[in-house]
Amino acid sequence: MNHPWSFKLLPKPIIIPCIFLLVSCTDNSKPEEVKVIEYRLEQLSFPKKPIKISTKTQTTFLKNSLLPWASSPDSLLAKLASFPGKELTYLEKYRADDNWYGEHKKPHNRQEREALIANADAGSFPNFVHKGLVVQHTDLRRLPTERPGFDQPKKAGEGYPFDYFQETALWANTPLQILHLSRDKQWGYVISPIYKGWVSMQAIALVDEEFISAWTTGHYARPLSDNVVLNPEGSLFAIKAKMGMLLPYSELDKQADSLEVFMAASTENKQARLLKVRVAKKEVAMGDYPFEEKTLKPLVSALLGRPYGWGGALENRDCSSMIRDLMSTYQIWLPRDSGDQMEMGHHYDLPDTADQKLELIEKEAVPFLTILRKKGHNMLYVGKSPEGEPLIFHAIWALKSSVPHEELGNYLDQYPLEGMHQADDGEFKGRIVIGQSVITSVHLGQDEQNRTRSQLDQMYAMTLLQPN
Repeated sequence: MNHPWSFKLLPKPIIIPCIFLLVSCTDNSKPEEVKVIEYRLEQLSFPKKPIKISTKTQTTFLKNSLLPWASSPDSLLAKLASFPGKELTYLEKYRADDNWYGEHKKPHNRQEREALIANADAGSFPNFVHKGLVVQHTDLRRLPTERPGFDQPKKAGEGYPFDYFQETALWANTPLQILHLSRDKQWGYVISPIYKGWVSMQAIALVDEEFISAWTTGHYARPLSDNVVLNPEGSLFAIKAKMGMLLPYSELDKQADSLEVFMAASTENKQARLLKVRVAKKEVAMGDYPFEEKTLKPLVSALLGRPYGWGGALENRDCSSMIRDLMSTYQIWLPRDSGDQMEMGHHYDLPDTADQKLELIEKEAVPFLTILRKKGHNMLYVGKSPEGEPLIFHAIWALKSSVPHEELGNYLDQYPLEGMHQADDGEFKGRIVIGQSVITSVHLGQDEQNRTRSQLDQMYAMTLLQPN
């Protein structure tokens, strides 16, 4: 039986279009055209009743979210190596490797590499120890530069969007511990709640204990989409909140339809200035937000079909950040790195055969609280389709493809491949780009002619974030 793969083509309120890939039956024929079948959100396996997220889980979420402020600089420096992200020794990797490619698909030359390393001023580390706050959405980088660091673009799966200098996006209102400034004072090496690395100082304001005391109210609203406008009273400018952000608030008027939350701006001398802004209560989660169908549906709808963003580039999401931001709404802490996420909750090693994997998933997996993993990619299990297909919600860039030389012409007519190259076995390796967050069957990629492999075949682990 051929199994489908699916993705959302156009944003619709409750429709999830699914594309079915039907492979050709002979080597010389073209693959059949893609057919579209629609699923409704109501057909997914949402929880039948609210699932209680434990108080311990929610406490851990808040503790980890505020870690850069709650710990002393000395203690953070002492365990710097234990935080995810690259240390300053990564500069030497950059110096030694000639195969870093820029946005123009040409290698970074030796002169510019040496200039960047000198600007990092690693010899004076740590030269600026101060607590800070992200005041505008920004990126955390492995090196103090906005320029990309691609591997050889001609390789399959390399080049855009895989900028290896990009670690993660950081949303506004993220607490930081700044440890070091670049020589030109444009970059700060920081510890954030999820990664350490370099952040543009234009996106950071410095905070003192008085500001921290006012900001850490113990009550934090979480945006339900990326479209919540934050426009402080009297300001000519605004930003859009992001799912996964924390918005502190101090008082809750149960009679009002809106809530006063905090954000910050930077003064001329880089000090944080507390700002207050009102948001509609219906646009944010507050307190112990119920984990149930009523709340999950709009969250999934808001994330579905969004462009893929490696490391959060362009304020988009990759596989791990999409799952992380979704879970943050319910105050469930997840690391940013996809591999580290699998260390959370109850871990399972999946059996070898597809049937055994399906049996274990059906027996143990809890929809929307189970992460499935293949190498380099996490997927959220979301139950079964009406036809009994196990479904996954994931932000995916592409399917790996392998095509014999004699079939290449026919294949490219139907499926353009990015970064195609010929491997040692003579086959052409490439990618069938999906490039967005999708709901698919676990059999996505299954192909009788072995041009692509199904996600299920490649899965090797499962983690249950909370038992049912």
